[in-house]
Order: sequence, then C-alpha cells, then structure tokens
Amino acid sequence: MTYRLSGWLAISAALSGLMLGVGAQARVRGEGAMVAYNNNASLAFVQSHVEYGERLAPPNGPYFDTESGFIKGGRATVSGMRNAGVRNVYFHVSYSQVTGNLTYVGGINGTTTSLVEPNNAQMSDVGLRLGQGFMVADDMMLVPYIGYGFHHWARGEPASVAAPYNLYESYRNQYAAFGILWQTELFRRLVTSLNLAYGRTIHPTISAPAMGFAEGLGPEPWRRAGADIDYLIGRHEAVFVSATYTEFQYGAGPVVPIGGGYVAHEPFSQTEITNYAIGARFLF
Repeated sequence: MTYRLSGWLAISAALSGLMLGVGAQARVRGEGAMVAYNNNASLAFVQSHVEYGERLAPPNGPYFDTESGFIKGGRATVSGMRNAGVRNVYFHVSYSQVTGNLTYVGGINGTTTSLVEPNNAQMSDVGLRLGQGFMVADDMMLVPYIGYGFHHWARGEPASVAAPYNLYESYRNQYAAFGILWQTELFRRLVTSLNLAYGRTIHPTISAPAMGFAEGLGPEPWRRAGADIDYLIGRHEAVFVSATYTEFQYGAGPVVPIGGGYVAHEPFSQTEITNYAIGARFLF
C-alpha cells in the first residue's frame, strides 16, 4: 500500500512546482479580474482512484482488508465573491457522485477463507466553503476559508460461489476544515488555483442492515490538496483540468452484539481518494 503516500507527495510536489515555476511570467490583470473569475458555475467529468484499508493495529499496522480501483462520475460547483459588509466575501458549493466497481481483497466474515472480488461502489460528496479573498500581489489572491462537507460511500459485495450472500454497507461522515485557496493569473487567459485544507471527520458511522449492524466510529484527521488549471476561451467561458487528493480516517467502533450469539466490530480504517477532472466553467 505504499502507493498512498507516494501519490500524495507526487501530486503536491508537481502542482506546487508548476505554480512557482510559471508565476514569474504572469501577466498583471488585477483584483477585478480575480473577483470576476470567482463568480462562476462548472460541470466536470470525474475519474476517482480510491484506496481503502482496514488495520488491526493502527495507525501503522499491516492492512488486512482493502479495496481499490477507479470509479467515475460527475461534479457540479457554484462559487461567488461579493462585497457583503466586508470586501471579497467568498463562497463555494460543490456536489459530486461517482460509481463503479472496486476490487476487494480480504476475507469472508467469520472464516479464514481469503476473498478477492469486485465490489459495487457509489460515493456522493457535498462541500461548502466560506472565506474572504485578499490580493497579495497584482496577479495573486489568497482566500482563507472554513469548510464543511458530507461524504457517503455505499458499497455492496455481490453474492458468489465463495461467498453466498449479498452484503450492503453504508459509510457516512461529515467534516469541518480550515483551508486556503491560492489563485494566480498567468499570461492572458490562464488561471491556476492551489487548494490546501486540514480538518477532522464529524460523526462517522457504518451500517450493514442485512447483518443488523450499525455503530458510530471515531472522528479522525481529514486532509485535502488539489489544483485547477483554467483556460478562458471567451469572456464568460473557460475549460479546466484538476487533480484533488483527499485522505481521512475512521477510528475503530465498539464491539456490539448483532444477534444469534455473534458480535461485530468495525476496525480503524483509512481512505484515500484522488479525483481527476476535466470540465467547463461559466463566469457570470
């Protein structure tokens, strides 16, 4: 599972290097252009790489149960920047949904039999940001913000010869975070945005109705790093590409009875999601 850390470092280093390397060539356009850019709506196609793992000995013990793979879907966003008592108040709302099959590697509950199979997955996310923009140079704006969001992962293990059951599980969590958005105007029509945020999951839960199992999990750190590169093709139209890495954890839940003399327990887990997107933006 060494891909996890290396993927995070590679994305952060590459995106930071891009912005620092080309910043000196930026063409001055001013605060008005940055404010205008931040009033927009967008639609994007999203390809998500998911890495999920459960550990018996957190936080660095070996993974005994993993899921990974690519799933795809879409994302819609609306953002605005207005003067509302204070200058350059910023807000941002996003919704995304991705679906597909992930590869499960683990074991059958209550046995020592190993199991590798596809897992149906659907992930839905809602994100909110509220902050304020500050020009720090003629071509750069920093936007510190507070963020709040909701994440839902519905996963299903289809029945098979090795595992003659159909198990549906649902993971949910909210999160709260502090972040900063660094936007730079490059050349005449290019805008780059680097986003860094750190926070904590709120009220994470798991439920498996077929097993009569549901419990709360422990809140743990939540982190995000990402970047957008926008090219304005007209006065109000732009196309963009982006990459966003999100990592969060769930603390282990308590051991709970599920009937028939059985008990269940959700272990410590870590989730890493890297979203690659391409889309169109409309400035209003």
